[in-house]
Amino acid sequence: MRALNQKWFKTIRSLFTLVLVLTLFTVSVPTKAAAADVTIGTQTFTETKILAEMYKALIEDRTDLTVDIKTDLAASSVVLRSIAQGEVDMGTLYSGEIFNGYFEIEDTKDRAAVLRQAQEGFDELYNLKWYDPLGFENTYTLAVRPEVAEQYGLSTMSDLKEHAGNMSIGVDTTWLERPADGYPAFTKEYGYTFASTSPMEISLVYQAVADKIVDVVLAYTTDPGLKEFNLVTLEDDKQFFPPFDASTVVKKELLAEYPELDETLSLLIGTIDADTMTDLNYQVDVNKMEPKNVALMYLVDQGLLDESKLPASVMNPDAPPLQKFGYYLTENASYLWNMTWIHIVMVLCGLGLALVVGIPLGIISARYQRTGRVIMFITNIIQVLPSLALLALLMVLVGLGNATVVVGLFLYSLNPVVRNTYVGLSEVNAGIKDAGKGMGMSPLQLLWKVEMPLSLPFLMAGLRVAAVIAIGVATLAPLIGGDGLGREIYAGLNQRHNIKILAGAIPAALLAILADIILGRLSNRFKIAKS
Repeated sequence: MRALNQKWFKTIRSLFTLVLVLTLFTVSVPTKAAAADVTIGTQTFTETKILAEMYKALIEDRTDLTVDIKTDLAASSVVLRSIAQGEVDMGTLYSGEIFNGYFEIEDTKDRAAVLRQAQEGFDELYNLKWYDPLGFENTYTLAVRPEVAEQYGLSTMSDLKEHAGNMSIGVDTTWLERPADGYPAFTKEYGYTFASTSPMEISLVYQAVADKIVDVVLAYTTDPGLKEFNLVTLEDDKQFFPPFDASTVVKKELLAEYPELDETLSLLIGTIDADTMTDLNYQVDVNKMEPKNVALMYLVDQGLLDESKLPASVMNPDAPPLQKFGYYLTENASYLWNMTWIHIVMVLCGLGLALVVGIPLGIISARYQRTGRVIMFITNIIQVLPSLALLALLMVLVGLGNATVVVGLFLYSLNPVVRNTYVGLSEVNAGIKDAGKGMGMSPLQLLWKVEMPLSLPFLMAGLRVAAVIAIGVATLAPLIGGDGLGREIYAGLNQRHNIKILAGAIPAALLAILADIILGRLSNRFKIAKS
């Protein structure tokens, strides 16, 4: 018993020290990954990532500033919210964003008028500088397979009216709910609805229509999937979709702090037309090049960057797959380690908070049965909530970023800790407790010196389950503006880039396996000590 008590005291002391250190650490470090001078936010689709890499390369080449890129923010609204909350400083947005109800607008489809309203409206709303367009428009269009267009004689969106009732459409996940240019307004303007709608990531709709899973897709006009799958785009004959001119958008506070940025970012204005952007996207999505490398090659071709800045993977594009994977790991080692470290810290912080809160709740549940049933009911409800739904709710309540992810991991880790603490205390032999009472122990002494040490194997088992769950849930962090290994996984899924998927999925899987092994061995050691 004395040996078990010593293990108990050392374990609790170590856990509480770890919780304190990591809780302080998560406030300062993970919320802004590399403490860079400038943080650029991107959406999930490729061209925003290519443009972010262009901004980063130009800024770091022409100034002394450091740049971090926060990828895969779920939608333009999330990018804007991230800027407003200070999670990111800049990004690429589109003039048609004004139709999403941020402020009152003049209802017009004139490109110059839409751009002017975006520049003035978002300046007043968020104090942003909305630069003049980069030179291309990326608006919505509908596309079908060539044989479908030929079979039904489709050339315009109005031509779908007689056939849409028997067709399915694959759409961007956000388009169904967009107020001014989304599906409800589209059906009202064109006078027809589709038999079914399948919302999915925009990068997946082209494969879906090619595989005949859907008949029609909502596409972006600069997406390479149109070219890759030889799809036929339909003319927007009623001019329903508004203009979407791409522009660099930056917080004015950042420009005031670093005035040299303004001239650097202005270098890209008017330099990229729609065909060029489509080709750059094609290099990433179809030829599986890195957005960073595509961006650097473009800047070198335009004379905006020296050729010496190109990495080895660009200089040797025909390398075998294993060598390409090695190039990727080497060129992105610092970034991948940073994302892995942040992933670990978020998980440890969530688990630590769950221990601090969950152990007392487990003790209360074991002591007071009625209260315990309420506690168990609440933690069970939290546990069965879909992880994405819980994180989305927390994003609304708490905001974006890694701190929100930590709160989510804490909530998901709570049930195993509470339940196993309760079970462990309930399993303590009544005779042992009576012996402690007979020795004159107070209830607190009995709990601390007898019951908790004996229940430690159960607690460690709960912690083991919670750790594996938390490591998996943490991969969803990018969807609410967080970091971690999920960044690589989602970037790879969006680009259909296996190397990026593996670079995120393998470390995440190894972390889960390692956590299970370590905590499993600790649990076994306590079982041996108990016996």
